[in-house]
Amino acid sequence: MLSLYRKNRSFFDDFRMIVPNTGNTLMKTDITETENSYKLAVELPGYDKDDIKVSIEDGYLLIEAETKIENDTKENDDKFLRRERYYGSMKRSYYVGNVEIDEINGSFDKGILYLEVPKEVKKIPEKKYLELK
Repeated sequence: MLSLYRKNRSFFDDFRMIVPNTGNTLMKTDITETENSYKLAVELPGYDKDDIKVSIEDGYLLIEAETKIENDTKENDDKFLRRERYYGSMKRSYYVGNVEIDEINGSFDKGILYLEVPKEVKKIPEKKYLELK
């Protein structure tokens, strides 16, 4: 018979953390489209505004976030039995085309990064002629 009680088990033995592919779980993003722009709402819980960097590289909007472990000096002798909070850095990119960083509006509130990116304006090349000498 299978026993539901095991001797010498720890309080934390029953806690299991199922971590799916982190590529799909970090920086969850909602994207909406307006007539002239795209609006992104990017989930970054636990991050401060100073931990986040937004840039444009080769037509890609790049979002980088980094958080570090604070080494607190504690007055008591508490020790961690398990540490499950995420510490580290992550990046995600979105293709936005020929857009300048100055054209993007952004804010950060309660763990959500809000960005408004104008739609890429396709420039129709003007027909030019070679001047013959």
